[in-house]
Amino acid sequence: MSLKMLALASVAAAGLLVVLLWNPWKHSGSHGGNLTFYCAAGMTKPVQDVVQEYQREYGVTVQVEFGGSGKLLNTLKTVPDRGDLFLAADETYLELARKDGLAAEDLPVALMHPVIAVAKGNPKGVRSIQDLLREDVRVVLANPELASVGKLAKTRFEQAGLWSELMRQKDRYAAKVSTVGTVNEAAQAVSLGAAEAGVIWDALIPQYSGLEGVEVPELRSAEVGITLMVLARTTQPAAALHFARFLTARDKGGFVFAKHGFKPPPDADDWAERPKLNLFSGAMLKPGIEETVKRFEKREGVDVAINYNGCGILVSQMKGMKAVETPGAFPDAYFSCDLSYMEQVRDWFEAAVTISRNDMVLVVKKGNPLGFRSLADLARPGQKLGLAHPVNSALGKLTDELLIKTGERGKVYAAGNTVVHVDAGHMLVNQLRTGALDAIVVYRSNVASNPEILEQHLDLVDLDLPEALATQPFAVAKDSNHKYLARRLLRAILAPETKARFEQIGMQWLAEQP
Repeated sequence: MSLKMLALASVAAAGLLVVLLWNPWKHSGSHGGNLTFYCAAGMTKPVQDVVQEYQREYGVTVQVEFGGSGKLLNTLKTVPDRGDLFLAADETYLELARKDGLAAEDLPVALMHPVIAVAKGNPKGVRSIQDLLREDVRVVLANPELASVGKLAKTRFEQAGLWSELMRQKDRYAAKVSTVGTVNEAAQAVSLGAAEAGVIWDALIPQYSGLEGVEVPELRSAEVGITLMVLARTTQPAAALHFARFLTARDKGGFVFAKHGFKPPPDADDWAERPKLNLFSGAMLKPGIEETVKRFEKREGVDVAINYNGCGILVSQMKGMKAVETPGAFPDAYFSCDLSYMEQVRDWFEAAVTISRNDMVLVVKKGNPLGFRSLADLARPGQKLGLAHPVNSALGKLTDELLIKTGERGKVYAAGNTVVHVDAGHMLVNQLRTGALDAIVVYRSNVASNPEILEQHLDLVDLDLPEALATQPFAVAKDSNHKYLARRLLRAILAPETKARFEQIGMQWLAEQP
């Protein structure tokens, strides 16, 4: 080989190595700048560890401001143009953030509950919340106006009838009961001997070598979920959500939180730099969700692979996958054309959410030259009719059941008509438009999703029958490795923009807004 050829080969190999090693997320300039993260003080240690790992792996700077959840929420309200993420230690603060329009996506981080923190060996013998009223027990509490654990402790002490007495002792003896700004300060006070007992999160106990936790029923039942929120104001949602998925993933941030004593949420998502969701969807739903899914992919920085098909085919595919246990092929979510098809696979999915309803219509050529008025007219001889497949399609199954119920099925097939079966309604619309058919039975949305075609080429004949309705549910697979991502896709589908699109194509919206 010549020296010139060797040089060219070396350049090519170097270029290939660059391609193989290049990680687009390490070039944060193309995915947004630094991230600003407001985080409850009780999560300081695990969050610091996760942030350090994330910065090392992806080269994105995450600036974290720690503090009490209430104080951080006030900061968010007073500094309206700054911030990407907010982690509160109490769902009530997240609800307040949602009411103020600060919230976009939310991702579960961990579970925790309050305990009474005491020095190792529990020298004062604190066994109950009543013991906190003893004269020889100095108590420290996080400020209920600023810290989630302080707010929760106040509620539980009030329910036990002890809060007013604690406050009376605080007013009379400053050293007996004291309040501090954050849960970490309360833990430090007990750890340093400035108090004999304090109410802190159970997950903080392992983080202080000199402490142990006393479980009491009034506090043990007050388990709360720690939730990470992507702020609506962020100008770099894909970057914020990339970090959020990293922090909450079972095998990334979830592992770190568990190491620090936090209880991970059930079924936390697996980590993937760019996750891929598999969605099975009835073909007639495509006009309603296509744009929503594209926006979701862009905002989240993920891929959604959608299998649009007749629901009979989709259900058969799912049953086949389960029969041979095909890894990774089963859908993460299923958007069904009708409840009857969701019912066939319900054991593999979480509880379904009803989204919409679509009615069936008779569609004919413009001007209705053959005078179709009802299903009974389909029984006239010598016609070319189009019906969805009664096995492969939810529309076909419902049409077949409707013809049986009205007594027209036998007449339609015995009248010497040409009956064409296809797997999806939009295929019938195309055949009717080209003149290959005289009449079809499809969903209203199959026609209304193309208003120009309807206006120029087709007419609708309403059936006005209660049986001529299909209801569309959405469900997340129980075995999905990305359940929370799939639930966020559902939340995107429930948004007002999708509702408007469904109504525009003639479907009735049934779901409540998130």
